[in-house]
Amino acid sequence: MKALPFPCIRPAQDRVLEALPAMGGILSGNDALRGAIADGLMLKDPGAAYYVYECSGELGRVTGVVAICPTSVLAGGKGDASADVAAAAHAIVELKVQPRPLSLAYEASPVMDIILGAAKEGASLYAVTDPAGITHRVWEVKREDAVAAIRAMLDQAPDPVFAGDSAYAAALAGASQILADEARAAGTYTGKEPFNFAVAALFPAAQVSGGAAQVPTGLLTHQIARF
Repeated sequence: MKALPFPCIRPAQDRVLEALPAMGGILSGNDALRGAIADGLMLKDPGAAYYVYECSGELGRVTGVVAICPTSVLAGGKGDASADVAAAAHAIVELKVQPRPLSLAYEASPVMDIILGAAKEGASLYAVTDPAGITHRVWEVKREDAVAAIRAMLDQAPDPVFAGDSAYAAALAGASQILADEARAAGTYTGKEPFNFAVAALFPAAQVSGGAAQVPTGLLTHQIARF
């Protein structure tokens, strides 16, 4: 499957406890998001990276990798054409950012487990516990050899299985379609635009039989249009 590193918009490491409770306001529109970036509350990573995400709580621990995948992964939500989904799609277009990763299940391998385990030996970007008692940890992987190793393993894996919120997937698909239509109308469409990719948290299929974990909104976002 194709799953690529990406430049993330995310909370400043030293202000994540301030940023996450304020995400409703920060992600209310592009002006608010740009204001948070200007204030230093949010930041735009300068280069592409993978992100290792770990979720732990009473029900156990699961580790995934956050990457961007072609919008074909959104097929699980494309059938939802409700008014709420349409409104959510237009909100994403206005925000110009996908606010959280979609959850997908994939066939992990022992080698991938070793690679992600090695990434987790370093210092984490975030380690925050939400009101439900679930702890969310994130590690950034941007060293060239580590990025290449993760990409090689993902390239070999079968296509992931949709394992998340179908309404959210439909909203992401709708936003991508709106932006693609606008680019085609302007004669600028290439097929390589960021909106042709969806940010996704890929979890081992064996660990998501009871439902995939969900990365908190705003923790790892993907910019899909220029601002």
